Formats: sequence, C-alpha cells, structure tokens
Amino acid sequence: MFKKKHQFRVGLTDKMVLIGFGLAAVYWVLDTIVSVFLSYDMHFGARLFGGDTDDLWPRLIVICLFVIFGSHAQYTINERKRAEEKSRRETATRERFQRLLSPDLAEMVVAGTLKVEKGGEKRNATVMFVDIRDFTAMSENTRATEVLQMLNEYYEVMVDIAFRYEGTVDKFIGDAMMVIWGAPVAHPDDPLRAVQAAIDMQAALVHFNQNRKNAHQRRIQIGIGINTGNLVAGYIGSSQTMSYSVIGDTVNTAARICAAAKGGQIIISEKTYQAVEKGVEVENLAPIRFKGKYKPVRVYNVLAPQTGASSKKPPAT
Repeated sequence: MFKKKHQFRVGLTDKMVLIGFGLAAVYWVLDTIVSVFLSYDMHFGARLFGGDTDDLWPRLIVICLFVIFGSHAQYTINERKRAEEKSRRETATRERFQRLLSPDLAEMVVAGTLKVEKGGEKRNATVMFVDIRDFTAMSENTRATEVLQMLNEYYEVMVDIAFRYEGTVDKFIGDAMMVIWGAPVAHPDDPLRAVQAAIDMQAALVHFNQNRKNAHQRRIQIGIGINTGNLVAGYIGSSQTMSYSVIGDTVNTAARICAAAKGGQIIISEKTYQAVEKGVEVENLAPIRFKGKYKPVRVYNVLAPQTGASSKKPPAT
C-alpha cells in the first residue's frame, strides 16, 4: 500500500506543469461562474469562451502565472531528486569503499578525484596474506563467542595498520586477511609499503598478545606472505552483489607463500625483494616448490628494517 501511494505521489509531482494548466482551467471556470452571478447580460457559455477584453486579459495573466508556478515547481522537484540520487550514490560508494580503503582514500573515490574502474584491468600489484597459526586447534578449545571477539579485536589492529600504509583490504577468509597494494590505488613504493606494514603487524601483535596474557588468554601468532606481480583487478560477483578484488597467479603464489610462513615470519617473493632490497634486511630461504609450478619459487625471510630505514608510514604520493 505504501509503495502504491509513494508511486502515485511521485507521478503527480512529475507533472507540475500539467497541474498548473489544470489549476488555471479551474480558475477560468470559477471566474466565469462568479461573473455570471454578478452580471445577467450574458450566458455562461458566452462568459466562458468570450466576454470583454477587460475580462479576458486577467484570466490569461493568471493562467501564465499558474504555468510559471508549475514550471518552477517542476524544476525545483527535479533538482531535489537529482541531489537526493547523487547523495544516495555517494553514500553507497562511501560505504562500499570504506570497507576496502582508508577513510582518506574512500573520500577521494566519492569526490571523484580518485577513479576506480568498474571493468577488469591489468595491474602490477603487491599482495599480502596474513594468517593466524594453529587457529583450528585454538577454536576447538575456545567458545565461539570468544573466538569471534578475539578475531574482531585482532582485525581492528591489522586493518588499522593496512590503512596506515594505504593498502586495500580485499577480504577476510576466516582467520586470514588479504591486503593489496597497487589496486585500485597505486604508489611507486607499494612493495615497500606492504613489507613495512607486515613488520608493523608483527610488532603490534606483541602488544596484542601482552594484553591477552594479562587477561589469561592464549597468545596468537601470525604468518605473513607477500608477492608482487601482474594480476587482474576489478569487480567480481553477480548483478545483485559485487565486490572489488584481484585474481591471478600473483595472488595464488602470495597465498602459498603465506601458508609456508611460520608464526612470527614474514616471507616475501623474489620480485618483492627486488623492489625493497634497499629498505629491509632479509635472509635467504630454501626455494619453495609449489604444485603446478615448474620452477621452485625463491623466497626471503624479512628480519628487520636496515639501519636508518624507518617503518613509519611512507610519505603520501
């Protein structure tokens, strides 16, 4: 019932010019009736379609005023509708990208200063996977409500660090998180941003675990895998629900590197290392052979920033 009433109301307000003409016609008829009662020298028909010029001009002026009113009202309604529709689109865009990007970048997307293509596009990006070690065993011995609370508190810390380095939080997969640098927002130092974010995440986890220890709760450890390479970025999903994501071998390799990382480790691929070798200290690890890959993948364990290197947020570009 509400929907029908709403549609009827919208239908009326979409025809304000016609309403103006209708009001003018009503005025014309009423004015004729009044004039018939006030003067007995002419019939109703004559008064309606004829009459003296002195009677005709005021009616025409009033008709014009009604039409002008209708036109102005229609213009105002249309402008209001456009403003409301723009506001709804901006709100929907802001809500969608605030889950992916830092608040500053999300506002840039809403304002139009940062373009996000809706179609798939090739990108060179850095992908990070962060995974809690022994999560299954911990979940089996902990109440579900406590597990969810722990995950929410943990993700608050991890997402804040990812946003600090202007990464895109792609998705949460249970106890794992996927973050992208280079899509949809790209920086010249995306690989370094990813590695520095990983270092900060491991450091923040120390404080996080200290709080858990004080609350007599089990500490957690995370393994991090990072890979850099070409991928395809864009909207994925159905016509009813879509999300921005990336696909490709670069993503799969990053996930496999993360799976090989032990608790407390940050393992990066050779391509990532080549982009950050002047900013971090690493140790060589034995190449990892992944199923489906002909050659083993060379990987490195990140130790710490080199002397003089900072793990603070890089300057905005």
